[in-house]
Amino acid sequence: MRIPGINQTGVPGAEQISLGAISSAAQGKMRVTEALTKVVSDYEVISNKAEAAAQYGQNYESSLMDMDAAYDDMINQPHYDEDKNPTYRGLEDKWNKMSMGLVTSRLKNFTNKIAKSEYQKDISSYLRGKSNDMRGVVRSRQVDYSKGVLNLQIAAYKQQPGGDNKISQAIMDQVQMGTIDFNAGTELLQTSLEDYSETQLTIKIQSATDDGDLDEIMLDLMSNTDEFLTLSAMKSAITSIGQKEAMLDQEVEGQQKTIYESMLIQVVSGELTSQIDIDLALRATDINPSQFDDLSKRILMDMKGPEIDNWDEYTSVSMNLENYDVADILSNTMLTLDSRKKLVLEKVKLEDEKDKDVDWTKTQSGIEAKRRINEAWTSENGIFGRTSTAEAGEALTELYDTVIKLPLGQREISVVDIANKIIKRRKADKLDKGVQVVDKDTTFASIASDYPPGKERTKLLKKHGQNIGMNVPAQFHTLPQKDALEQLQQELDNL
Repeated sequence: MRIPGINQTGVPGAEQISLGAISSAAQGKMRVTEALTKVVSDYEVISNKAEAAAQYGQNYESSLMDMDAAYDDMINQPHYDEDKNPTYRGLEDKWNKMSMGLVTSRLKNFTNKIAKSEYQKDISSYLRGKSNDMRGVVRSRQVDYSKGVLNLQIAAYKQQPGGDNKISQAIMDQVQMGTIDFNAGTELLQTSLEDYSETQLTIKIQSATDDGDLDEIMLDLMSNTDEFLTLSAMKSAITSIGQKEAMLDQEVEGQQKTIYESMLIQVVSGELTSQIDIDLALRATDINPSQFDDLSKRILMDMKGPEIDNWDEYTSVSMNLENYDVADILSNTMLTLDSRKKLVLEKVKLEDEKDKDVDWTKTQSGIEAKRRINEAWTSENGIFGRTSTAEAGEALTELYDTVIKLPLGQREISVVDIANKIIKRRKADKLDKGVQVVDKDTTFASIASDYPPGKERTKLLKKHGQNIGMNVPAQFHTLPQKDALEQLQQELDNL
């Protein structure tokens, strides 16, 4: 057979040999082509993978940085807006919109499908985790806000008649919403209703206007049917009734003394000459029987006095007005009528200044001292405003205890300076009371005199007991500071 393009050699099998060589050469060329094609293909795969990795890494890491920063910025924003409304309600939606906007923007940067697919998968996992975190933040703030509202409600309802039902409902609402668990809610309800009963009893005592009101309150206590009125509250109420009774008596005595002195001035000056007016004052209980007798005698006496003062007597009285009553001055027959009137006016002025010093807490200086201490220890509490901390309460107690020991005339002028010193010392000497070591010269009485009943005193008492190897006598946990101070003085006197 003749093959076109192949020379015939006449040698048997030569044509077949030539054909095989051609076929072999062709196959070799094909393998080279396939190898070259594979190299090109592998290069493209590698190049594609490198590009995918670069796109993924750049966009994913940048996304994480952007979203982490946005997340941190979002949760660090104020918890309440300018109108004191909580901001947690829109926080989750705001995060979802913001994060999806960032992801959508990033997806536009991808040209590699593999990188884009991997990015979508991994960023979705990241967003699920962050969304869970955000829900936790929202829930935490919701709980804090609800508890804050509940505390305000309880504080307000305690002052209201029938507020016990409102307190119960408010607490149970929070339990049902899951803000507080059942056990915590039950405990809070018990303590809140106990506080309510004690507060209402205190309000009733303070509102009493005469002994009859107080007697009625005492009878109610003796036949108490309020299950939430604790024994300690009843004991405290009995003490308060006694104090209120004494206060009412003092108020009546003070009013009678004022009227008596006013009538005495009128008698001395000749304005009051009728016994009938004195009789009417006694019947109206404006004066007491002793004052009535004195006025009745004086109206019959010549109260004009000498024409010229006894100068030694005048000097003695004027220099020691605090030691003389108005009645003493007006009945002083060694002084002229005009001098007595003048000295009485000076006495009244002195008493007014004393009253101002006694009630120093309501003076401008007292208010400023309190403001400075509260300002030194306050906490920002969002919708609940600026609230004083426990440290402020302790500092105010120290301020009061210090000022009240000063003699009259020095309290108002000293109170601001004392407040500044308390702030400076407490700020500088702030220590962890839980680990404070009580020195060897300390006694249980000295601790009780320095600290009001409470956790801080109990800690220090126990610490001191451990240091000296003694149990703390029970009375020192609740002993009033004033009584502890007296006991401490006795201890010092016995040394």
